[in-house]
Amino acid sequence: MKTYKFRLYPSKEIESKMHRALDLCRFTYNMLLDELGSWDTISRYELQTRLVDLQICYPELREVYSKTLQYENYRLFSNLKALGESKKNGRKVGMLRFKGKGFFKTFAYNQSGFKLTITGKRCQTLKLSKIGDIRIRCHRNIDGDIKQVVVKKEPSGKWFAFLVTDVKTDVPQKEIKQVVGIDTGLIDVLYDSDNHITKNPKYINKYAEQLAVSQRRMSHKKKGSNNRNKFRIKLARRYEKLANTRTDFIHKVSRYYADNYDVVGMEDIDYSKMARGQFGKSFLDACCGAIRQQITFKVESTGGLFVPVNHRGTTIRCNQCQTEVRKEIWQRVHNCPKCCISIPRDYNSALEIKRLALIEIGLERPESTLEEMDALHCKVQLPSLSQDATTLGS
Repeated sequence: MKTYKFRLYPSKEIESKMHRALDLCRFTYNMLLDELGSWDTISRYELQTRLVDLQICYPELREVYSKTLQYENYRLFSNLKALGESKKNGRKVGMLRFKGKGFFKTFAYNQSGFKLTITGKRCQTLKLSKIGDIRIRCHRNIDGDIKQVVVKKEPSGKWFAFLVTDVKTDVPQKEIKQVVGIDTGLIDVLYDSDNHITKNPKYINKYAEQLAVSQRRMSHKKKGSNNRNKFRIKLARRYEKLANTRTDFIHKVSRYYADNYDVVGMEDIDYSKMARGQFGKSFLDACCGAIRQQITFKVESTGGLFVPVNHRGTTIRCNQCQTEVRKEIWQRVHNCPKCCISIPRDYNSALEIKRLALIEIGLERPESTLEEMDALHCKVQLPSLSQDATTLGS
């Protein structure tokens, strides 16, 4: 399965129908949740049959495509399943709540009720049942047959369509020639075994002042007023710009490693736990987890191999002699007393990750020669990957 995200440009009439569909989907979800609470046990399919009775009692529900309403039943049980998984993991969870006005942001067409027409112009036409024709900007070719369309309204007021296709491609496995190990961090987001450095762009610091000013100005507006709504949209667009800038950076960096390496090794760190720690805000801004996720997807989709390695000991273990050298967090240089190597600690971690990745795939790294040892001691800095990021295609 593959998902494409395209911008929608609905007219005012169509947009009012889309808002109406969101509100009716929310109403259906609340009614199904109320019906679910009145039963001790009821299956998903039994509850779905109640939609027929709801359409009889509330004729306005016929304004929405039938399968779109059925998807709300699927959404309800998906939320129940997610609560059950959270409870199994030890988290304290409550009951599902009824959704208030404006809570729903998406509605879906599954299998049918939609049609994409290629016009050959800048914007194509997406036809949705019970809504009408909507202009859609398809900026890339779509592979496979469209199986589902999810329409979403962003807080900034923009509409997007997510087209889910069933594309099936057999990607041939690459011949293993180029192998790289990547270490993640907060100072340098990525530091690989080829001594390429990707500095932390710290986008949140770049936009922090603009966001703070917008939030202060909006807090002075009367709740429910048109001025407050205008500033809410303005603030949402600033956050959207921050998210788009960060996403663009992630795609460029991940595409670089997918195109230039056959095997990529990274640590199997649980970044969600690290985000709850002292430097949680910085970890979330660095997006280490999202970068690893995109590298995994892109490397495997191009026929490469992604190898997760055990993260324990990669920082303190020397990549040459495996001697454990304890270092404080502020000590940025790895000095091994046994083999007398002195390199940046992140570079040492990247080399150790590469060594573990080679072992994982069954390719032992040969013993280092004297020339390679001398090369590690030199302080020559290769060009930073972040400097080349703007020239890389997303």
